Amino acid sequence: MFCCAAMFACTGGNADDADSSAAETAGDGDGDGDNTGDGDGDGDNTGDGDARPNWHEDIAPLVTEACQGCHTDGGIAPFAMQDYAQTSPWSGLMAEQAELGLMPPWHALETAQCQPPLAFKHDARLSDAQIQLLRDWVDVGSPEGDPANAAPLPSPPSLDLANPTTSVTMGSPVSIDAQGNTLDFFHCLSLDPGNDEDVYLDGIQVVPGNREIVHHVLVYVDENAASASWPGGVQQDCGGGSGVSGSQLISGWVPGGLPMEPPDGVAISLPAGARLILNVHYHATGGGPTLDDSTGLALRWTNTKPEYGSLFTLLGAPGSGSSLTGPFMIPAGATGHVEEYEWIVSANGSAFPDTIEARIWAVANHMHLVGVDMRAWIEDRDTGEETCLLHTPNWDFNWQRIYEYDAPANQGVRVKAGDIVRVQCSYDNSMNNPALASALAEAGLDSPVNVSVGEGTLDEMCLTAVGVGIKGL
Repeated sequence: MFCCAAMFACTGGNADDADSSAAETAGDGDGDGDNTGDGDGDGDNTGDGDARPNWHEDIAPLVTEACQGCHTDGGIAPFAMQDYAQTSPWSGLMAEQAELGLMPPWHALETAQCQPPLAFKHDARLSDAQIQLLRDWVDVGSPEGDPANAAPLPSPPSLDLANPTTSVTMGSPVSIDAQGNTLDFFHCLSLDPGNDEDVYLDGIQVVPGNREIVHHVLVYVDENAASASWPGGVQQDCGGGSGVSGSQLISGWVPGGLPMEPPDGVAISLPAGARLILNVHYHATGGGPTLDDSTGLALRWTNTKPEYGSLFTLLGAPGSGSSLTGPFMIPAGATGHVEEYEWIVSANGSAFPDTIEARIWAVANHMHLVGVDMRAWIEDRDTGEETCLLHTPNWDFNWQRIYEYDAPANQGVRVKAGDIVRVQCSYDNSMNNPALASALAEAGLDSPVNVSVGEGTLDEMCLTAVGVGIKGL
């Protein structure tokens, strides 16, 4: 898969900063000769150091900033783009994918149904000027230019948690192998973060050990360390939860996910002696036993109690809330099928006073392979006014993320007891859905089946995770 940036900030942030000098040389694309070269894309201008735009002066800074978080030797992308020789063969595809909005992958969109109230951090989308720059480079033959005129390069973005306090890894390996047609397995891993006093997490990175089989991960706090008794730190077949009672969901990882970092003043309580539990959904390859021996966490914490404590709430199916569309069932062959849920904001089913300030700082949508479109919004209890939280109209299971609002904690979306959160999901359970067709073939099936709620890849969900900072408890 080609990508200019992975989903959770494979770009180093908003790439508009790369526009200025490079875009000025890109030409206007009107064919009037502003750009030298014959435009046939055959690479015969690579020796012309004056052709613009070229790699060294124009394209390299953009690729470094927006692409090299993934496209490096040993990175998660299928090929590297660290120099001209590695990148130029892909120039046409780069321009095409950028023009289609497919790369860099970014699925939280502004639509007629959704205008989020705040921008999101790490918006990976290229500007119009940057997209035009890539197209102009192709049109002049993707020249290299003169290394002597090379523009300064920004530092490539890092996909790792900055300044972690500690890292912990699973205590014993897990082997995953298909059992007949069963490919999905759920095992819980108990990790000791090693804090001998109460601390507050302001950075969490799930590190999947074997991406070939790790489907997704949920992270829970086990305050009473009940999971410390698990042999080898593993409880197999623990279902979709933590394997212990009284645990609190605090984070997660899905394909493409990167470190979670709440805004300043928001952090997650981790009591002294607590354990962290990873619920790992493994998906067997079908090619024999496959080992995971290195899934773990990187953690950053502070000893200072934050202004806002944080928790995550799962809404929809299989989370909190009530269905507005009846029992969850997507008939085989159905297209345009919709499931919708609502949840009345509360604290464990009870109202809480307005003196408690609750603000949303992060939101994530989650479906499987039948899903094609998902939207979450909130309705004010007093006015009925709707605030859209997130719309992912071009759903792609392989590119999910937790979207964090780019705002201070006290400017996040305010929620009050009695407000209503709604989640709506659309599905295509037909062979016209390429992601589904591929999964059916993997399972030895040649036609769709009825789909209900479940944890398996061929089951479905309609689930929104909402990160909330709470002040005043």
